[in-house]
Amino acid sequence: MRRLLLAVVAVAALAGCGGGSGSSSSGAVTTSATTTNTTTRAGPRKPRRPGRLPAHAAPVGRTQRVRAGSSTLSVTVTRVYGSLTGTGASLLPGTHAAGVQLMIHDDGGATYDSTASGDVSVITSSGMAAPLFIKQGVCQTQLTDFESLIGVGETHAGCVAFAIPGAARVVGVRFSPHSRAPGSVTWR
Repeated sequence: MRRLLLAVVAVAALAGCGGGSGSSSSGAVTTSATTTNTTTRAGPRKPRRPGRLPAHAAPVGRTQRVRAGSSTLSVTVTRVYGSLTGTGASLLPGTHAAGVQLMIHDDGGATYDSTASGDVSVITSSGMAAPLFIKQGVCQTQLTDFESLIGVGETHAGCVAFAIPGAARVVGVRFSPHSRAPGSVTWR
């Protein structure tokens, strides 16, 4: 009986694995997602649909405070570019470039050191989008990441670009400190 129970637990654990995203050296990005209904004490929870924002999403331009480990940050999304042209980016057919400009101020605690392409994400009407390398223009990918070594009292600004499916539109921006979902803040 105990072996049967262990086998069932092992199969259930393996069944939950496998979603995620990755990229190949050719620049193509593949994404797969698994959606399940989960039951909590409050009852069944509906899966989040693409393009849905949390109710507490702030408008673009509003500064939000974020705890990031031992740092406290003030993050402001200053502008969202729904479509960037003349970027020199290698785009897959049926996609276009979009960008997010933001400012990060380290209010206190410790130096913040992370990567913008990991911390910043866009939510589109068809789901999430992949970060994109931009050769030129307003959202040009910087040689040194603007989120590197933000000292206490310093403000760093920059832009992060994304490849967006052609028919999709940007509906929100998420900042997740140290590329983790806990503590993230969202703009609409």
